[in-house]
Amino acid sequence: MLVKDIMTTDVITIGPRATIGEVAKLMRKHAISGLPVIDAGGKLVGIVTEVDLITRHAPPRQPQYIPLLWGLIPMRLDDYSTYKEQIRHILAVFVEQLMTKEPATVRPSDTLEHAAELMIKPGHSSLPVVEKGKLVGIVTRTDLVQVIEELEIGEE
Repeated sequence: MLVKDIMTTDVITIGPRATIGEVAKLMRKHAISGLPVIDAGGKLVGIVTEVDLITRHAPPRQPQYIPLLWGLIPMRLDDYSTYKEQIRHILAVFVEQLMTKEPATVRPSDTLEHAAELMIKPGHSSLPVVEKGKLVGIVTRTDLVQVIEELEIGEE
């Protein structure tokens, strides 16, 4: 089975200059966990998710530092990178400041196994479907679960 067999083609999207409030309102209204961000030409430029919104309102965890001479060195570079990412989310006003640029994507001709492989990674609850640089659909974990349900019921 291929991505084109289960993808949603009527995708709810948002533009990069939309506000954070508009994102939250669209997600709640349509009960969705992520919105592809497209430019005026329909090109996918990013994705914004519920996790991005929640991170924006969660308190940041400051990294621990080691004082050395006249400066501070982070004990773990991962902590420092995470802190910078949290601050980026907190300061965001527009979608383009909050979104994940260059999100994982699939093509309509990709297999569901490939989509599932990408979705088991943290932060990939939905995958924009792109063809020739343009957004043509979206596949969510719910879509994959529906296929699994049909397969499991068919085996009973």
